[in-house]
Amino acid sequence: MELVSVYRFARSVRASTYSSTLVIIVTKTAMSSRNFQELADVYSIIYISDEDYFPAKLKVQRPDTAAIYTSRWIIIKKFLLNLQTKGVIFDNVFACDSLDTIFQKDIFAFMTNYNPGLYVFMEDVRMTIGTCPINSGWIKGCYGDAELKRLHSKSISCSGTVLGTWSAMISYLSVMESEFLATPAACKDSGIDQGIHNYIIYNNKIPNTTIHQISHEYGFVGTLGYAKRVIRNPFGLVLNANGSIYAVIHQWNRSKQMVTQFKREYQLIPAYIRNKKQ
Repeated sequence: MELVSVYRFARSVRASTYSSTLVIIVTKTAMSSRNFQELADVYSIIYISDEDYFPAKLKVQRPDTAAIYTSRWIIIKKFLLNLQTKGVIFDNVFACDSLDTIFQKDIFAFMTNYNPGLYVFMEDVRMTIGTCPINSGWIKGCYGDAELKRLHSKSISCSGTVLGTWSAMISYLSVMESEFLATPAACKDSGIDQGIHNYIIYNNKIPNTTIHQISHEYGFVGTLGYAKRVIRNPFGLVLNANGSIYAVIHQWNRSKQMVTQFKREYQLIPAYIRNKKQ
């Protein structure tokens, strides 16, 4: 994670959900960096690392699970369970990618409009698991041709944004971990967590949990990767098909317009001009 990426993500979070607890997984090196520490002070960030929350024994026994796209789910689960043992339990938890995610509104405010459970966010309705070469490859690699055929026409649910009540998230994370350990090492390709995520969503593998599928087109999280176009208001905020502001936009870096906008909005000031007036 580059400093500017953490800055962009944290600043957007605090502008939208200032009362939330913000936790970011970073390396130990980043934790000790003066600039990262200053960011933590300004935006009230808690940094955690895999060294603290990913089981050392598992890293040795199953090195295929140690990459961040797999290990992050285990890290998040252990972090939440550690809080729980201390009597700290939050109403809701949102787990997301930080590199390509921007907050525009308070995502937790939308939880009052729905029943408890797990909220998964769909990508553009025109793309399905079977028609996407990447997502279809993940399903086939872990679960075979028969499962790919069964899920071929299903919409893609993005694992980069997952929201839920505390108990729903703990259940979801537990199933994700068990699936990582049950599937063969050969299927641990980069991003494979999304294949496993879709498998457990569509097979109702999460016990005693209601799963809410929120559409990209009309929901409160926009996943822009396969979106045909990006609609913005005069202030640069991205809107859904109803004209409502998304609480969160994900995969914004797939849009040249958004990349240009955020490069302008979120900048690090070079050292040689920090003390200059003109």
